[in-house]
Amino acid sequence: MWSFLERLLDSSTFSPHGICLLWEPELIWLHVISDAIIAASYFSIPFALAILVSKRRDFQFGWMAWPFAAFILACGLTHVFSIYTLWVPIYGLEGLLKALTAIASIFTAVLLWPLIPKILAIPTEAQLREAHIALAEEERQRQHSEFLLERFREAEVNENKIRQAQKMEAVGQLTGGIAHDFNNILTVITGTIDILAEAVTHNRQLTEITALIRDAAERGASLTRHLLAFARKQPLQPSDVDVNALMVDTIELLRPTIGDHVDIDFHPMPDLPRALVDSNQLVTAIINLALNARDAMPKGGQLRIETRTAELKPSDVHGHDGLAAGDYIAIALIDNGQGIAEADLAKVFEPFFTTKDVGKGTGLGLSMVYGFVKQSNGHIVLDSELGRGTRVMLYLPRAAAVSPAAVPEPRQPEARGAQEIVLVVEDDRLVRSYVLTQIESLGYTTLSANSGAEALAVLDSGAPVDLLFTDVIMPGAMNGRELATEAERRRPGLRVLFTSGYTENAIDQDGKLEQGILFLGKPYSRAQLARMLRVALRERRTRLAQVPAE
Repeated sequence: MWSFLERLLDSSTFSPHGICLLWEPELIWLHVISDAIIAASYFSIPFALAILVSKRRDFQFGWMAWPFAAFILACGLTHVFSIYTLWVPIYGLEGLLKALTAIASIFTAVLLWPLIPKILAIPTEAQLREAHIALAEEERQRQHSEFLLERFREAEVNENKIRQAQKMEAVGQLTGGIAHDFNNILTVITGTIDILAEAVTHNRQLTEITALIRDAAERGASLTRHLLAFARKQPLQPSDVDVNALMVDTIELLRPTIGDHVDIDFHPMPDLPRALVDSNQLVTAIINLALNARDAMPKGGQLRIETRTAELKPSDVHGHDGLAAGDYIAIALIDNGQGIAEADLAKVFEPFFTTKDVGKGTGLGLSMVYGFVKQSNGHIVLDSELGRGTRVMLYLPRAAAVSPAAVPEPRQPEARGAQEIVLVVEDDRLVRSYVLTQIESLGYTTLSANSGAEALAVLDSGAPVDLLFTDVIMPGAMNGRELATEAERRRPGLRVLFTSGYTENAIDQDGKLEQGILFLGKPYSRAQLARMLRVALRERRTRLAQVPAE
């Protein structure tokens, strides 16, 4: 082995390569310069590959650069030895170097050929461009699909709203038709039972029967009021209301009703702005919500009531028709009761829906509150979780400016007339007969008509009339509101008192009574009728004083 190496490295028996070139300077330097340039180039390539691979770790097949760099480096060394052997005949070392270069070449080739299919599989620039175009088209289609899906969802939401609106409209129409006739019947029953009760005071059994009839009539009237409230067709009289003061009075009314097992915790906001709302209907709504909270806490609990200002942003009112963004008065009622199942939350405002046991709820409480709030241009939000309680938020419109609070008139047992003449206009014969009897018993003189045209004929006859008491909904071409307008044109200063169980927007706008309109809702008691007649006639005298003499 050692002798082989010695012979391989022995250069004494060989001649330098320059002799083959006859030591011609031109040939010598041609070989030297060419080999030097080739060697320098070969040496630079491994460094370039090393920099490329180290800087780009994501370079695919980067590991192949290292055997390729070794092969190139070996090739560069063979050219260095070609220059050296021009003068020194170390052909043995040159042969060893070439053998190493051959091994590196084979190793590199063995590694490279299997990579060719994989390298060819790498997309070309044109293929990448086509893929980019296809991807862009797919993205466009995806966005279009998302747009269509969003439109579909919006359409589904709008369809649900339309169905809900149609349901509300259907209930409203049904309620209006029922309420008008049913309240006419209840008016006769309610008023007649008052007369009957006075006549049988000496008979305990008959007195108890009249009380049962009165209770049944009041329950019937309450039912129609709740239905009209849900359908947003009840006449409202909004005014500037101090919500904090109203809540204090309402809570005092609630405490004995709810019981000692429920603790009411009231947190009012200081200097709360006034709300524009019907105070009586707001009290009814709060009582309904409080009673629901009580029923949800049979073993006791806490009802927290808060008042504050709130701002509804455009994003909050989106999808709620008729609700405007802006500042509102918020009332929160929060209980820690049983809560409502998620599956039932979407139905809680529907009429006759209740989670209570049979006989323990009509299912009209929340629907009435919902209708009242919506009719008041407000908003209601109910959040609940089974086992964790319920939170109801009422958003009521703020009053534009503070106005003096109305001072309630002291209720009198029965205000009697002084033979003033009242023209009664009622298309229902039974109700007309009852009303004429009641008014005459209160000390008034009566005239009657069963339609607007007949009432105008009475006025045109020159008969003296102090008050026009007219139903709102009447058959024929003229309703109560149109009759009142024409009557006031013919008799300036004539005062009008409207009555109905269902106004159908004939005397109100969106369910809100105009300023100065007097309205007595059916059914009404004898005492309510007496009071409203005195109020109307008192205002008539004021109006006559303001009419200039001709």
